[in-house]
Amino acid sequence: MTQHIFVSYKHENHDFATQLIRQLEVAGFKVWIDVEQLRAGENWREAINQAIKDSFALIFIITPNAKKSEFVTYEWAFAQGAGVKVIPIMLQYTAALHPQLEQLQYLDFTDTARPPWDRLIRRLYEIQGESQPNTVMIPRDAPPAVKSAVAALDSHNAEERRSALKSLAQMNHTSAYAALVGAVQHPMRDVRVDAAFLLAKQTGNKEPAAVPGLLDALTDEDTRIRLAACKVLGEIGSPSAVPTLLKLLNKEADGDLRWAATQALSKMGDAAAPGLIAALKDEDWKVRRSAADALWGLREPSAVEALAEAMTDRNDVVRQAATGAMEQMGEGAVTGLINVLKTSSGPVKQVAAQMLQKIGSPAALQALQQATAPLPQKPTRPLDNRR
Repeated sequence: MTQHIFVSYKHENHDFATQLIRQLEVAGFKVWIDVEQLRAGENWREAINQAIKDSFALIFIITPNAKKSEFVTYEWAFAQGAGVKVIPIMLQYTAALHPQLEQLQYLDFTDTARPPWDRLIRRLYEIQGESQPNTVMIPRDAPPAVKSAVAALDSHNAEERRSALKSLAQMNHTSAYAALVGAVQHPMRDVRVDAAFLLAKQTGNKEPAAVPGLLDALTDEDTRIRLAACKVLGEIGSPSAVPTLLKLLNKEADGDLRWAATQALSKMGDAAAPGLIAALKDEDWKVRRSAADALWGLREPSAVEALAEAMTDRNDVVRQAATGAMEQMGEGAVTGLINVLKTSSGPVKQVAAQMLQKIGSPAALQALQQATAPLPQKPTRPLDNRR
């Protein structure tokens, strides 16, 4: 029986391919990719052909550029001709696929917050002619204790499920860690949420694989769980959490939860900036204040013009938050403030000038001087007194 999986992808998607390979390896599969296996001077086409023939499945990562690639097309087409199963993964939506690919059911990985890793692993086991009865996939050589805990994740008893997750979190074994990652995609919501928190705790709130379960936790009836999920999502900092956190900031009536979402978004980097800038114009002053508070921590230069306008908001709390965000940005706000001086008028232009004065750097003061200098007057012709 052939032993490995061939991964076909465009090299600009190397980061996702690396993540895919990690998931396959923790599930017990061997992986072949040309970037690692091809040696300098080797006939690459012969090596590719043999590697595909020796695989039991080829995973094709679909993106618009991968669709256009002659090399990638050659690989999946050769696999079909050699009788190797092709599993398409849609990483970026791609229209008008080749008719041979249209006949295959692809796995949708376009939602980065909820990638269907378990469905992929299960499909690979099916192709190999093997099956695992449990929902969560683990390596076939996993220790008995791990297998027992994984089986308990499908129990009808909630306490047994909770106990199984705690056991997995305490085991110092790669398969136990892989089981926790898989449990974040479990059909049962309590398993997904508990696994996400345990996985985050085990990694010091660094593991992006916990994000889908934490997003589920944001809908929990218990406010404490929702608050905890916001905090952990902020520390993980995955951009995939931004849309859900923005909804919380815009729609949540509970002030504590809105503040927790604000704090999380302030750590999300430039991915959160467009939504926060838009929220500065919300009808609800509490939303505008929260957006300004988040931008305070974000220090995002693209928000300068919107913050300058917010500094003239009719609500004094919003004005204070926007002013604080601008002051926190300091020198990084100068370019944006100069643009405000050039394009705005009235109160907005006035606050931009005041902020440049407060920043006080040479560039800020020079821009302010140029903006406020009186326009040169045209010379007037002397009156001709001759009659």
